[in-house]
Amino acid sequence: MIEWAEKYRPKSLKDIIGNPEVVKKIREWGELWKSGKIPDKKALVFEGRPGVGKTTAALALANDMGWGVIELNASDIRNEERIKDIALRGSLYETFDDSGDFLSSKKGGRKLIIIDEADNLYEGRGEAGDRGGRKAIIETVKSTLQPIILIVNDPYELFKGEQGIVLKNMVEELKFRALNYKQIAASILKPICAKEGILVDSKVLEKIAQRSGGDVRAAINDLQMLAMGKRIITEKDAEYVGSRDVVENIYSATLDIILSMSMKTSREVLNSLDEDPQTILQWIDENISQEYLDIDDLDRAFYYLSLANTYLGRIRKRQYYGFLSYVMDFIAAVSIAKKQKYGIHGKLKSPDFIRAMAMRKRSKDYRDIISKKLAKITHQSIDRTSFEFFEIYMKIFRENRRFAIWQTAILSLSEQEVEFLMGSDEQVDSIVDEARKLRERLK
Repeated sequence: MIEWAEKYRPKSLKDIIGNPEVVKKIREWGELWKSGKIPDKKALVFEGRPGVGKTTAALALANDMGWGVIELNASDIRNEERIKDIALRGSLYETFDDSGDFLSSKKGGRKLIIIDEADNLYEGRGEAGDRGGRKAIIETVKSTLQPIILIVNDPYELFKGEQGIVLKNMVEELKFRALNYKQIAASILKPICAKEGILVDSKVLEKIAQRSGGDVRAAINDLQMLAMGKRIITEKDAEYVGSRDVVENIYSATLDIILSMSMKTSREVLNSLDEDPQTILQWIDENISQEYLDIDDLDRAFYYLSLANTYLGRIRKRQYYGFLSYVMDFIAAVSIAKKQKYGIHGKLKSPDFIRAMAMRKRSKDYRDIISKKLAKITHQSIDRTSFEFFEIYMKIFRENRRFAIWQTAILSLSEQEVEFLMGSDEQVDSIVDEARKLRERLK
């Protein structure tokens, strides 16, 4: 079975939906190479979350220009020797077309070198053989006679450190933004349904697109899954599609707004983000002080955020959503609060309240799992075990090591569950190890 995501992948830049300015720059860069000239920036870096069209755009460019393609994944070839062997060697020599005929670079004959997951090139990470990858990329870009595209999800990982700064100055960065769910539904999913003979309501397509979190590939895969063995997709069918994690999307939007010097660009980012403006405001509020180093820039940024928060309060009080446009404008204005362009000085942090909610959820999950195990051996309901018995059980577990080992053995508790019950990881390994030995003796 052919995956629809591959079957309907755009073959030309003109068929790509969204990111028109980015697509225009890619085409201009490609035309320069095709004319026989070598651009000042011999490599492009495509940045953006999964499923926004980075790889599709690279392959479409090669197809439009009539280029061959050398496609590599940095996770597989991340040491210096392997990258030099494949990428560097490929970048220095002329190329041939699919028929074996020689193509002169002076006449536009090129091969496009695509290095996917280039943000996995970490110096000194992992095994000894995994070193030197970024150094080899720098050498490849410096020496290349062929166009190069690096594809990353997280540009911070690619450009951090001294070598990262060197690489950043050698390339042109192009940021791909996720389509909003209405664009995905109307411009991508609906035409696919028409070509496949699938009957589906537009609202159902919007629900599928909305749950993809801006990941076009995921939305198409979900649509194909729902369409298997049927010609009509109902709203009930769409309920089986799970929501993707939106944190990555919020992270990307926060990064865009903090780095941008354009209010228009930041407003476009906010418009494409299917998320409550209160959440993005809290993400920016959490991170802005570590990024805006000038006190006056920071003062102006917080002033705009305070105005956005004021109008959010008015919306809640008056239930008048006409103020939402003001909220978005003031959040976007954070981009123009600064008088200088900043880089990112560290990974962004999620707001405290989100971290607290996540911790509370994990605690509840562990409590529910352990309560279920306890209820089974105590012959009580799960609710009664959780609400009437659990606190005293956890107190005994922490104060009586022999009891903790015995319970870990008979309930087959995981390391994470033992750590939750103990409140720390200090004795977890030894308790789990002794419980394992106890279970073996009891067999």
